[in-house]
Formats: sequence, structure tokens, C-alpha cells
Amino acid sequence: MDRAHEGTRRLQLEGEYDLADKDALAALFGALTPDGAVVIDMTKVTYIDSTFLHQIDALRLRLKKHRVTLLGVNKWARNVLHIVHFDHLFQIVEAQA
Repeated sequence: MDRAHEGTRRLQLEGEYDLADKDALAALFGALTPDGAVVIDMTKVTYIDSTFLHQIDALRLRLKKHRVTLLGVNKWARNVLHIVHFDHLFQIVEAQA
């Protein structure tokens, strides 16, 4: 994790995130203090399931007033996020070239 523009934290994820990764995701997201915005870089994420959705929603609720941005979400995952209306809860942006 690193600090980006204006104190926003940037977290790079990679690979698949499913039930087997529940504890690792909970620990990773749980380590983020609720003191600023977070960008979750998903450009290298290939799969998500309901476990991932639960963990990012718990992060959003814990951060309360601070924005959680999902960057570079692939088409399949973007569709999943849309189906569960997370596109209304998170800012989802295209990866920059």
C-alpha cells in the first residue's frame, strides 16, 4: 500500500479473491485506518466472489465518510458489481494507460 495524491491510500490487489481468501482480505482491509480515502487497484484481479463483495462493503462501512474507489475493474467483475448495485456505493473508474 502507498499514499497517493492528497493522502489517499492506494492498495494493489492481484489474482483471485474468493472464500479461501476471506481471512487475508479481512486482515488487509482491517489494517486500513478510517482516516482517509482509499483506492483499490484491481487491474490485476481476475476473479471475485461474494466474499470479496462482503469485505469491500465492510471496508466502506468502516471508512464511513471517506471514499473507496475501485480502479481498473475488469468487465466481468464490473458486471458483478453492477448486479449487486455496488456501482452506486463505490466509485468505479477505468485504469489509466
